[in-house]
Amino acid sequence: MACLTLHEPSRLQLSDRSLVAIAGWGHKPTAQRARDMAAKHHLPYVAFEDGFLRSVRPGNQEKPVSLVLDRTGIYYDARQPSDLECFVRRRFAKPMRTQEIHDAIDLIRSKRLSKYNSFDFSDISELGLQSSDRKDRVLVIDQTAGDASIPGAFAKDETFRQMLQVAIQENREAEILIKVHPETMIGRKAGHFTPEVLQALAQVDENCAKALTEGRLRLTPEAINPWPLLEACAKVYCVSSQLGFEAILAGCEVHTFGVPFYGGWGLTVERNPVKLNRRHPVSLEAVFAALYFDYSHYLEHDPVREISFEEAVYQLEERIQLARSEA
Repeated sequence: MACLTLHEPSRLQLSDRSLVAIAGWGHKPTAQRARDMAAKHHLPYVAFEDGFLRSVRPGNQEKPVSLVLDRTGIYYDARQPSDLECFVRRRFAKPMRTQEIHDAIDLIRSKRLSKYNSFDFSDISELGLQSSDRKDRVLVIDQTAGDASIPGAFAKDETFRQMLQVAIQENREAEILIKVHPETMIGRKAGHFTPEVLQALAQVDENCAKALTEGRLRLTPEAINPWPLLEACAKVYCVSSQLGFEAILAGCEVHTFGVPFYGGWGLTVERNPVKLNRRHPVSLEAVFAALYFDYSHYLEHDPVREISFEEAVYQLEERIQLARSEA
């Protein structure tokens, strides 16, 4: 952490007069003690979190390629301001190097990179989809139960069921795909949608029952790279998942049922009634540059040093290739 904060980290010693801040992992319950102590002793709290180009696999066994650092709040908790919001407004208020930003977007898309990058398939043909046209496909994005970004986006578990019902109601002839979270796929965490949940919903919702009977509604637990899946769907329905932002980059019409970090900037169809006066319409370039250039930090771990966005992309690509060769 020293290379990001320019301060030497140490275990909490409140008697240490050189202490300038207390750091913790985001705004998760595990960080509450650190946040409480920072408030009690009138010290700044610095939130660290995984970045948006994290690793090959989920979990703690792999060090992240990127981290975010926030001294105001944290990006996934819209209930309070964050450094990310400041970076977005600052980017939009001054001229931007749009070509550099477009090149970075193209690099992520061409390398097919996301937060997690362990996939068996890179082609939607593996899914055996019914429809043959993008405009006839809709993607609903699930998240892990208990994810801190859900209440942070003014949403709750029930929001996912409501979102699915709306997606089915508004797209009665379309194929509805539910994207299962990578950590749910490997059994680390539970999601909101299972075959049993869909069957139960079909008992009380005739549109859901019809979609299931016709085979138009299905879970997609397959380990497929999200980019070809996003590019194969015209609409995306989400709560606060990072995939919602990647869906914007993929040219999808994105409907947000929470207030995610990319919500409120005029880039999505907002279905959550909460409106933040801290946010106003800006360009996609401003949000992308704030997110990937200003808010994110990229790391090499041996030796530990901060690296550039481009170096991180190629480092992550090397990790992916190595993981495939060892599989």
